[in-house]
Amino acid sequence: MPFVSFNKATDPAAPDDLRINPSAVLYVEASRAGLIGQTTIHMLGQGTVVNAVTESIGTVVSSIGGMVAGKRHYLAPPPDDGAATLYICSANVSHVRPNLPASPDFWYVKFVDGSEVRIVDPLPDGL
Repeated sequence: MPFVSFNKATDPAAPDDLRINPSAVLYVEASRAGLIGQTTIHMLGQGTVVNAVTESIGTVVSSIGGMVAGKRHYLAPPPDDGAATLYICSANVSHVRPNLPASPDFWYVKFVDGSEVRIVDPLPDGL
């Protein structure tokens, strides 16, 4: 299994190298304003811990490959800059279910490690 290498975003900046197994990625998203790094990578088994890297979201997604794009759903109003786009690794999705019994304006995406994320309806192709 080839590993993919990224530069960790640290404070202060250091030339740290993060090598990941692409098949262990749950999803990636662009970092929010005020956070370090350009992209956050969510990995299997890490819970709320994320890996912040200096590479752009486009570079990370193309390096990992095989990801499905969807808009994040927020229980509160979305941030002023709009809903984040998540790039989900469908191979690590355990199941997807609609928000029921209400109308399915969002979907729960449950991963094989038990974590989950919500995405806006409609469900993207590939999930």
